[in-house]
Amino acid sequence: MFGIRLSLDNLKIGRLLAYLVLFCMTVLTLVVTSSVSFAVTRLEGYTEVYTLVNGDSRVWHLENPQLLSELRLITSPYPNIEAFLKFQAYSNRWQGATWENLFFLREAHLKYRGNRIETYLFTGQDRFWFSEPLLNIVSNDVVKDDDWGPRAQGIRLDFWDMWGFSGSAFYSERSTGYRRPEDICAPYEDCFEARDQSMDDYRAIRIKRSFVKDRLIIGGTYARKDFGQAEREYDEVVALDFEAALGEIFKSLSRLGRVSLITEAGRNISGWLGDRNPCGWKAELRDIWIGPFSMIASYYNYDDDFYTLGLARGDIWDDNDYYGHYIQIDYRVPMKAINLKGWRYRNKPHKLTSERQPFEETGGEIYIEFVHGFKGRVEYKRHVNKDGVWPNLIFEVSGENNLAKIKTQFRIKDIGTDYQIRIYGFEANANITEKWKFYTRLMSVEEKTESRETVFAQLRYTGWQSAEFFMEFGDWGQSNDLVNTEWFISHENNQTTRRQFKTFLRLYY
Repeated sequence: MFGIRLSLDNLKIGRLLAYLVLFCMTVLTLVVTSSVSFAVTRLEGYTEVYTLVNGDSRVWHLENPQLLSELRLITSPYPNIEAFLKFQAYSNRWQGATWENLFFLREAHLKYRGNRIETYLFTGQDRFWFSEPLLNIVSNDVVKDDDWGPRAQGIRLDFWDMWGFSGSAFYSERSTGYRRPEDICAPYEDCFEARDQSMDDYRAIRIKRSFVKDRLIIGGTYARKDFGQAEREYDEVVALDFEAALGEIFKSLSRLGRVSLITEAGRNISGWLGDRNPCGWKAELRDIWIGPFSMIASYYNYDDDFYTLGLARGDIWDDNDYYGHYIQIDYRVPMKAINLKGWRYRNKPHKLTSERQPFEETGGEIYIEFVHGFKGRVEYKRHVNKDGVWPNLIFEVSGENNLAKIKTQFRIKDIGTDYQIRIYGFEANANITEKWKFYTRLMSVEEKTESRETVFAQLRYTGWQSAEFFMEFGDWGQSNDLVNTEWFISHENNQTTRRQFKTFLRLYY
């Protein structure tokens, strides 16, 4: 069944689904407002005014003010049916040099929920997640086509308690173009140039069944992407998985906890691979307790081209042609709010080349909860690859009360190497008064030859019942994960604090 290819290119089913959603919900809205007296309908939204004063060029100037309005309609004309529409109007939305969609449909869905099924017709929403245990052969991050929010459309079905079976399935189409991988945008550079249009069809299904009161679970996952007109232009992967609660099946193991064994094996049968069908598998032991110790261990083996970039996200795709293991041990100190954790991760290529070398990571962490709401964490990890040994150390102290929440971090990256960096980070969230809130992040990066910093601050007023106002300075993305904001602290980056002020006024209705 997995080798059958449905010819859907000429039908453009995804686009038709989007139109069908809009049509159905428009009809529902008319029904609700005219004749269905017991319907539950809610109309809400907001309008936001945004301005930016930019001083990065050493000359302060006002950027184009922007106005964003959003209107949401939620209605349930019958107990099992829900319709949702979201429209937006954006005064500064550009595609290249062309004005695009002053008023446009942002997202919509039509939902039906029964006793054992739930189905969605949707557009502009991310409804592609699966509860696949280990391999993650299909990634919702890839399918949803995210560009300032999901843009894909399709249909999703979930079912449960059907003769012991449960599962999910979706069909989706994304008909927008791709951003070129080489596009790297400088501040305020136009990144929305015309792109090659593509019509990609996605379909995936996952089914599982439990036995012996959920002590045994067997499942299967299938995913496919059609990306061209030729006969072999498609990605296709199938996988089977098995989970057993050994500690609940065998009494001799019950003293060690549930002791769950999970395995999943898959096969890539994509058309572009020709006669090659690479395989991959992973096994994991978890839920193991020995007194205050808990443990998790896994082993995996992936052939070259097992993961396909059209279905799986990039960090998993990079594991192709590797095998390795992961072990983690946690220790909860008795009678103390102290947790200790240690781990080891090793990845080895099947074929050793100058570009493909083994790498490993070992590390440990101490987590302590103090009195008066304070917490501390110390983490050390050591990464080894073909370029050398890269130690890393992080100290963190955080605390909170009714007035403020603070976090301080100090990190030494690539200890003892020519690329050693020291990073200091501070984050605070304070209630100045009942109506005024203040939030800030500060970070300093010190290299051997230079240092740089970034500052982000926000002042927010919440005194209005149906509105909020806040001002910002700096760029929040430069320190979004404090000392772990890898792109900002890297040697290749030379950015400092963005000299910009923003103001937002949002009115709710």
